Amino acid sequence: MQHEEYFEQEESDFNLREYISRYLRYWYLFPIFVVIALTAAYFYLQTTQPVYSTTATLLIKDEQKGMGGGTEDLLAELGQFSGNKILENEIEVLSSLTLMAQVVENLGLNVAYDAKDGLHMVDLYKATNVVVKPEVLNAYAYTEPLLIHIQDAGHFRFNDESKVYSFGQKFTNAWGVFTVSRADSIEDRGFNDIQVHFRDLASLAESFQGRLSVQQGNPKSTVLNISLEDTSPRRARDILNNLLDVYVQSNLNDKNREASNTLEFIGSRLELVTGELGDVEGEVASYKRSQGLTDIGAETQIFLENIQENDTKLNEVNTQMSVLESVDRYIEASGEGAIAPATYLINDPVLVSLLTRYADLKQQQERYVRTVQPGNPLLETVNSQLANTRQSIKENLQNLRRGLDITRQNLASVNSRFSQGLRSIPQKEREYVGIKRQQTIKENLYLYLLQKREETALAYASTVTDSRLLDAPKTSYLPVKPKRSIIWLGAVAAGIITPLLLINLLFLLNNTVQRRDEIEAATHASILGEIGMLAGTKGSEDTIIQMTSRSAVAEQFRALRTNLQYLGDGTCRVLLFTSSIGGEGKSFVTLNLGASLAYADKKVIIVGLDLRKPSLHLRLGISNDRGVTNYLIGQGKLPDLIQKTTVHPNLNIMASGPLPPNPSELISNGRLPGLIDELRQQYDYVLLDAPPFGLVTDAALIAECADATLYIVRYNYTLRAHLRDIAELQKAQRFNNLSLIFNSVNYGAGYGYGYGGYGYGYYEEDNDGQRKQILNRVKKILAKK
Repeated sequence: MQHEEYFEQEESDFNLREYISRYLRYWYLFPIFVVIALTAAYFYLQTTQPVYSTTATLLIKDEQKGMGGGTEDLLAELGQFSGNKILENEIEVLSSLTLMAQVVENLGLNVAYDAKDGLHMVDLYKATNVVVKPEVLNAYAYTEPLLIHIQDAGHFRFNDESKVYSFGQKFTNAWGVFTVSRADSIEDRGFNDIQVHFRDLASLAESFQGRLSVQQGNPKSTVLNISLEDTSPRRARDILNNLLDVYVQSNLNDKNREASNTLEFIGSRLELVTGELGDVEGEVASYKRSQGLTDIGAETQIFLENIQENDTKLNEVNTQMSVLESVDRYIEASGEGAIAPATYLINDPVLVSLLTRYADLKQQQERYVRTVQPGNPLLETVNSQLANTRQSIKENLQNLRRGLDITRQNLASVNSRFSQGLRSIPQKEREYVGIKRQQTIKENLYLYLLQKREETALAYASTVTDSRLLDAPKTSYLPVKPKRSIIWLGAVAAGIITPLLLINLLFLLNNTVQRRDEIEAATHASILGEIGMLAGTKGSEDTIIQMTSRSAVAEQFRALRTNLQYLGDGTCRVLLFTSSIGGEGKSFVTLNLGASLAYADKKVIIVGLDLRKPSLHLRLGISNDRGVTNYLIGQGKLPDLIQKTTVHPNLNIMASGPLPPNPSELISNGRLPGLIDELRQQYDYVLLDAPPFGLVTDAALIAECADATLYIVRYNYTLRAHLRDIAELQKAQRFNNLSLIFNSVNYGAGYGYGYGGYGYGYYEEDNDGQRKQILNRVKKILAKK
């Protein structure tokens, strides 16, 4: 139970110093990336044109918020052209594509000029001495700029052409047909190489519209803050000024159009009523002359007054019916140039509101038809709203007609009763009253139309805009883009964060063993010793060190030799060396540990049991024509198979011998235990160099003859997945006295705290190697720069 609990325990202590040290291993990346980021920021700031913000303040007059007075009150009394504005609608109008397209066309912004000044481009809006006036432009003109090289005051060249042209001529080339003329600009900056860009008006209007911002300054006010971001402050001011002019003129045009249509309608009605009134007056005079009438009695006067009052009402109803008929004709035949009816003659506020909305929608439809393509969502939306409004007007007209018909029938019945009273009046007098009544009706209608015509003319003459400019467009002193301080800080942050991300990515992608603690946590096996990387070498598997030296690696092998007494019960003399895969330094550790034991006056033999890929004979420079294979197949005697080494007289080796076709079967034929027992009697230590356990099963067969197993794990080479295999071996106890050796540890690469005080100047040879490593690293950094 204690054994199981041991394997279930996990260590989770966080070592801050070790975590920081792995970043310090790549310290040189931080200044390199900071310099690169700052350089990139410098070039970005040099090549990017600064963008400035230009703002203006506009007041929208609203009677509901106390902005009425003066002329507005007069127009309100007249009941015409004084409707309140909705602020949200005005924001949409100011930021509409229609107004911006008109501004772009008015200012001629489809032709832009710039020049290169160092690393960045300079916008030459109204600051160039060259003017290009296009007549016909090809599609190529919108994709490539036209380069003009000024030779002198009267000549220039196109692009890379050598031919010289004169100013003021008309040219035809791949860009189209245009004229290049000389212009004296007050702000001429003296550039001789000028790039001319031709731009599509629609896309250019969309570009400026995207950079335009219209916002309400205060929710309780009707003040709008209009801002535009552009690389040219002067162009931005011109755009805002022209935009406000177009907006004001659009409002005035709408009001004048409504007043003009009303005056035209009243004039046509006056012309008709004047003719009718003249005819009635002629009939009255003729009747009096023919009948000799001079006065009418009191009774007749009473009937006449009642009938006149009733007829007046009936006439108003007829007038309303006539107005409704004109509205119906306007709705049915509304089109380009149709005359809108006079809304002040309509008493129904719902119909007035619908007609006003219908007129506004017609104006929007006309603007969109001129500026957008058929099928545009905005145009389709306006068409749909027009259809709905037209239907609502028709339904309202039907309701009003029904009501007026009922009123007219009632008035007619009243007239019928009054007519019965007049039957007692002599026929002549009754006929006179009828004629006189028609005269009175026409006079009243004539006077009414004259009054309305004067009111409309007064409103037309005094038409003023409903907005007022509070602050003229002004440009910020500092550019809003790019923010230089933010760019510099961002570059420094990027120079620090980028190497951090790269180092973390490197660690995430690195699936090899890096630290001793992760070996202990994953395998739950004891680490018998650590072997450092030899100074000045990338690997140590092909080197036999001098055991008499004072190097750190030699001392580590001495420590490993001392730790052998803690294996098992302290009597382990037959040691098996294996690993997960090849190249982890198994043969290197075997040879150098054998040499260390030999220098300690121990008789040591190394047995090459890697019958698949032997390498011991190559490292020691001896022949491999005889060895373990010969013994296992029963050829030769043991003394003849053992060879001396030049490392130390106490160190012998039994090579693997010729490569057999069946290594596993040969190892398991039963002769290997006899070989080990015979060598155990002759030597103090028997070191078995077995093949990697993770690749073949030979090591598991050999382990049955060994007292202990030393499993090699190599720094930055052994995969972390192999540690789970070692943990399974330890848990299943498939190897006797399994211990680990951490090989080729790089203590200068941010590995923990070092080992046993190495790096503090105690070992002379090690210090020389460290100095060489530092010099080599400095040389690499300088070479990269």
